[in-house]
Amino acid sequence: MGKTGRSSGPSLRDLVFNEAGDLFILDEQAGHIVVLDRDGTYLRTISRQGEGPGELTDPESISLLADGRLAVFDGGRSGIQFFTPEGAYAESAPFDPTQGAPTGVGAWLSDGSIITNREFVVSGTAESMSVSSSVGGTGDEPGRPIARYRPEGTRELLYTAWEPPPPTGDAAEAGGGSFSFNLSPVRAFDPGLHFAALSDGRLAVVDSSGYRIKLIGEDGIVGEILERPLSPIPVTSAVRDAERERRLAELEGSGDATTLSISGRPDIRMPDDFASQLREAFQARIERMTFAQVVPAIDALAVDFEDRLWVARTPLPDEEGPIDIVTPDARYLGTIQPGGLRIPDAFGPDGLIAYVDTHDLGYPIVRVVQLAPDAQLRTEHPTP
Repeated sequence: MGKTGRSSGPSLRDLVFNEAGDLFILDEQAGHIVVLDRDGTYLRTISRQGEGPGELTDPESISLLADGRLAVFDGGRSGIQFFTPEGAYAESAPFDPTQGAPTGVGAWLSDGSIITNREFVVSGTAESMSVSSSVGGTGDEPGRPIARYRPEGTRELLYTAWEPPPPTGDAAEAGGGSFSFNLSPVRAFDPGLHFAALSDGRLAVVDSSGYRIKLIGEDGIVGEILERPLSPIPVTSAVRDAERERRLAELEGSGDATTLSISGRPDIRMPDDFASQLREAFQARIERMTFAQVVPAIDALAVDFEDRLWVARTPLPDEEGPIDIVTPDARYLGTIQPGGLRIPDAFGPDGLIAYVDTHDLGYPIVRVVQLAPDAQLRTEHPTP
């Protein structure tokens, strides 16, 4: 079964289902959440754009908590806004930027805590203020820190993931007028950091090239490790050439940057020759980039409504990879082969899944699919 409906706004940032199958759709630009029932019927709209109590400035992520409340991470206010199940404003939980605050949500816990590896901290005085934003920690913490921000506003280090050594090579430069940029060297196929929250508060974490999923307790201790005996794909010269070509083609289709956007400030018009110089610098970085020895086994990770792990394996350039379905107790359920389903943007009850897609005319749509209860996964191995 599939349903498609036109969105009410041009910027659909996040989706979440409740136990009844109602779908909550966050429209970032409109600053509100639209709620539809499982048949696609409109139910209500929650909040609106603004700076008053219960209004949203720059909403980025939503979650339904164990007590039924709706939590909204508002990056513009650096905090969480809470609403009742009926949509009435309940309270706000701001973070203190001088102690560290998230710049994005990696996962939600059922109590409204945010799990993230993207943070910023403000230091100094009103006359001399500095803002440090990073992917991985707010200070000198080693590795790739994963932090938990509780609704009370406190931050705690949950786990430190392994970090690959920094890429080697020369930086690529671009400049024009009073502007200059240094683009640091890049290494392709470094293992990414992927994590997703289970309903019991544990965090599934992938931080290496192998097929290894660590289950981290709320105390930060690694419990079980889920593994499959899949050999990593070596990065051959053909793979290197294909990845360079893919990135160069992606750069070619990205268009030229003529303005610089900084949050909270008007766009800055760049010098006329800056866009071409910046493109040349990106091209030089791609041509100079180095490569890891193997392709990481895992490319993405998600947890569905039944607490099953959807594990997307990394494809070769310009290919699609399969998705494994496993349980936290290490049961392998099967594999969705390339060309089938991709990891959804939201999981719901009774096999409901939802995707944010783009219509041929360019506007965003939400596509809801209900998987048949007896749907069989196509497996590639008789055993894990």
